Amino acid sequence: MAHFARPASAHLERTLDVPLTLWERGKIAVQLGSAMVAGGLLAVGLIQRRFGPPELSEIADLIVALAALIVAVPIFVSAVRGVLTMDPNSFGDQLVALATLAAMASGNFVTATLIPVIMNLGHFLEERSILGAQAAIEGLRHLHAREATLLTPDGEREVDPQTLRRGDVLLVRPGELIAADGEIVQGNSSVDQSSITGESVPADIGPGDVVFAGSLNLAGVLRVRVTRTGSQTTLGRVVELLQGAEQSKTPVLKLIEQYAGYYLPIILTIAGVVLFVTRDMSRAVAVLVVGCPGALILAGPTAMVAALAAASRQGILIKSTRFLESLCDADTVVLDKTGTVTLGRLEVSDVHSLGGHSRQDVLRAALCCAHASRHPASRAVVHAAQQENVQAGSQPGNVEEIAGQGILATDGDDRWLLGRREWLLDQGIPLPEAPPHTGSVVWLGRLDGSGRKAGKAYGCFLLADRIRPEAQQALGDLRALGLTRTVLLTGDRRQVAEQIGRHLGVDRIVAEVLPEEKLDVVREERDAGHLVMVVGDGVNDALALARSDVGIALGAAASDVALRSADVALMADDLGRLPMAVRLARRTRTTIHYNVLLGAGTSIVFVWLASVGIVAPLLAAVLHNVGALLVITNSARLLTGTEKREQAQKPAAAAGVQREVS
Repeated sequence: MAHFARPASAHLERTLDVPLTLWERGKIAVQLGSAMVAGGLLAVGLIQRRFGPPELSEIADLIVALAALIVAVPIFVSAVRGVLTMDPNSFGDQLVALATLAAMASGNFVTATLIPVIMNLGHFLEERSILGAQAAIEGLRHLHAREATLLTPDGEREVDPQTLRRGDVLLVRPGELIAADGEIVQGNSSVDQSSITGESVPADIGPGDVVFAGSLNLAGVLRVRVTRTGSQTTLGRVVELLQGAEQSKTPVLKLIEQYAGYYLPIILTIAGVVLFVTRDMSRAVAVLVVGCPGALILAGPTAMVAALAAASRQGILIKSTRFLESLCDADTVVLDKTGTVTLGRLEVSDVHSLGGHSRQDVLRAALCCAHASRHPASRAVVHAAQQENVQAGSQPGNVEEIAGQGILATDGDDRWLLGRREWLLDQGIPLPEAPPHTGSVVWLGRLDGSGRKAGKAYGCFLLADRIRPEAQQALGDLRALGLTRTVLLTGDRRQVAEQIGRHLGVDRIVAEVLPEEKLDVVREERDAGHLVMVVGDGVNDALALARSDVGIALGAAASDVALRSADVALMADDLGRLPMAVRLARRTRTTIHYNVLLGAGTSIVFVWLASVGIVAPLLAAVLHNVGALLVITNSARLLTGTEKREQAQKPAAAAGVQREVS
C-alpha cells in the first residue's frame, strides 16, 4: 500500500516536461505500431472465422490470440517496469495489463486485443492534445534566428547566431528575425516584439533603442550592436524560466498528488469485490479498464500548461505555478512610484518664457545647451523641442556640463546657462519667483560677455514624471477583483506622493523611504494579515519584491534584475497586464477544480456502470478516454479564452497621462 500511496509526481513532471524523452517516444511508437499490427491481425482472424471453412477455425483463433499477444506485450512491459521502479505514471498501464490478462484467462482474445488497441489510440490522442497546449510555450524556442548577417571589415558574412559575441554589429533586413539582444546604431524601422512583450502593435525604433532577440524587423534596414546572445538574451531567459515554471507545483496540484496514489488500490478492490459477488469476469475487466486514472492525473498539469502558454502570449511571465495561487488570493497591492505608477522619465510639462521672448525662442536657446547632454532634464528639453519642431540656432563654441548645477554653453562673448535656480542666481542672473509646481524647475539665462550689465533670464521649464495612462484603470480593475487595499511607496517627497495618491485613490502613502525601508512596509502589511502583491521595476525595490507573497516586475523585458527578483514579470511597460494576470490565475484555479470534478465524476459513474454490467469491457475502453478528453478540452479553454483588453477603455485611461508628478 505504501507504494501505491506514493504521490503521483512522476506523471505530473513528465507531463509538464515539454520535450518527450527518448524512452517515451519509443514507447509511443511501439504501442501505436503494435496496435496497428494487432488490429490488422484481428481483422484477418475475424474474417477467417466468419467466412473461412470451419476446419480452419483454429487457425483463425490462433491469429486472434497472436494479435492479443502482440498488442499486450508492450503494455505488460510498461506495467512491470512501473512496478519495479515504483512509478505512479504506470497506474493506467497496470490496470490495462490486468484487464487484458483477465480477458485472456477467460478465453476472450477479441476483447483482450481490442482493449489495448482502443486504449493506445486514446492515449495517443491525449498526448497529442497535451503537446498541442505546450506548443505555445515550445514555439518560443523556434523564434531564434537560424542565421545572422555579421558586418566585418571585409563585408557581410552569414554566421550562426550562437557564435555572436558582445559588441558585434549585425545587419538586419526587413522580414528578418533579430538574432540577439542589442542596441540600434543605425536605421529606423518598426519591429514586432509580441513574442516578448505580448504587444500586438509594432514598436517604432531608431538609433539608441533596444531590441530583443526573436523580434521581427518589419520595415527598414537596421544595424544592431549585440549586447546579449544565446541563452542570455531576453528570449532565452524567458524560455528557461518557463521550463522551470512548468515543473513547479501549486498547493492544488500537491493535493491531487497526495490522493492520486490511493486510486489504484481502490479500483483493484472494487474489481475484486465485483468478481467475488457476481462471478462475472467481464464486469471485473470493465471496472479495471474504465478505472484508469488518466483524467484525474491530467486535471492539474493540463490547466497549468495552458495557463503558462496563455500568459506568455500576453507578455506575462509566471516563474512558478505556485504564484498562480498567490495571485488568486492577494488582497493588497503595494506599488512603487517611479517607473511603475509613473513613466519613470522626465518630460517638459510647461515652458514659461520671460522678457518678451516667445516659447520657441526659449526652446531654441535651451536646445543649444542641452543637445549634447545625457542628463534626464536635458533629454526632456531636447524631446520637447523635437515635439514642437524647433531647431537649434548657431552651435555654441564650447559646452560644459557642471555636475549638480547645470550646463554652461559659450557662444562668442555670451554665456548661456541652463540649470538650477540657485546656480543662475549665483552667476548674477536675476530670476523671478518660481511658478507653483511640485516637480523640478530648470531655468535658462544668458550672461553678457562685456560684463557691463546683469545677466538676463529667458525662461524656465517645468519638469514632471507623468502617471502612466493606464494606471487608474488598472487599479480600478484590481479593486473590482478584490484587491481593495492599495499602498504607494516612494523615495520621493511626500508632497509629490500625496498628489499621485489622491489622483489614484490609494489607501496608504509611504514617502521618503529607502529601499530597505520599503521592505519594512511590506512586512507590516503582511503582519496585519494581508496577502501582499508588490509591483515595481525590480531595481530599487528588489527587496520588497522578494519579501512579498507575490512580486511583480513591470517592463521586465529590458531588465535582468527584474527577471531575477520578481515572481511574475510583465514584459511590457503596461500596468493593464496586472488585472489580466489575476483573472487568468483565478480562471486557472477554477479550471483545475472543474477538472478534478470531471475526472472523479466520470470515473465514479463509469465504474458504477461497469460494476452493474451496463458497460462491457470494449465500451469501457472507449469511455475511459471520455474523462481525459473532457479535462483536456476544459483546460484548452484557457488558451482560446485569453482575454484582451477593450480598446474602449483606453481613451478613459489616457486622461491620466495629463497628470504630472515628480
